Amino acid sequence: MLLQQTTSNDPWLKFNEWGDLIEQRWPIFLTAIIFLILVIVLSRFVKKVATKILHRRDGNTAIATVMASFISIIFISIGIFITLSILGLNQTVTSLLAGAGILGLVLGLALQDTLSSAIAGIIMTTRKSYKVGDFVESNSYLGTIVELNLRNTTIRQTNGVDVKIPNKLVLGNPLINYTLNGEIRIDINIGISHGEDINKIETLIQNAFKEINYNNKKELEIYFTDLAPGSIKLLIRFWITKFKQIDQLRARNEAIKKIKEIFDANGVIIPNPFLGFENR
Repeated sequence: MLLQQTTSNDPWLKFNEWGDLIEQRWPIFLTAIIFLILVIVLSRFVKKVATKILHRRDGNTAIATVMASFISIIFISIGIFITLSILGLNQTVTSLLAGAGILGLVLGLALQDTLSSAIAGIIMTTRKSYKVGDFVESNSYLGTIVELNLRNTTIRQTNGVDVKIPNKLVLGNPLINYTLNGEIRIDINIGISHGEDINKIETLIQNAFKEINYNNKKELEIYFTDLAPGSIKLLIRFWITKFKQIDQLRARNEAIKKIKEIFDANGVIIPNPFLGFENR
């Protein structure tokens, strides 16, 4: 064993003994330091290669990144143990391995929130229901997932501001993935005067949608929903194959403009005030 534990309690004497030992064994210390530096450098290369291989196999960037990080950590840990063995600290290696269980328990209690988010991140990356680039709504935040790591999910909101949400909150709460379905339904509520011919109104709306860009593979739905005191209420439903907020706004804008234009051209009165819209 290269390093022997001294029985002296004098810190300066211990320091001198260590200095003498390093001077006597400097080639071994230099070898250990070079080896550790090489391990750290190689760990980056290992992570990069692992990311490419895992991404090629699974096609999921988030999973590849997380798993490659784990591989890199294991690689560095093995390198540290080997470095200690080179220095002759075999007893230290044994003590570290023996104390790993206790250390793991202490760290588990101290880093409970961090570990729970990390575990949630692992679970999330193995699922196929969301990935980087998806347009989602989670914990009242709406936007595009730009990063998914062991701790946080980063969502770029529609106003351009990034928000980092702990993975345990993402996993533990409802998440709406608009990208998964690839389409969204737009609902528009309109009120018309009681004096209007409802069959004519239905025909006019159908004609208006002939000039509107929507998913015509799905039926355009028109429902008269209520005979209110001031108006006849109707609900218009249609689908678009885009799902981002700007796409919804553009679809609503186009539909309302075309409906208003054709109503004005045919003398249809919309009671004031009444015009609302929503999406579901």
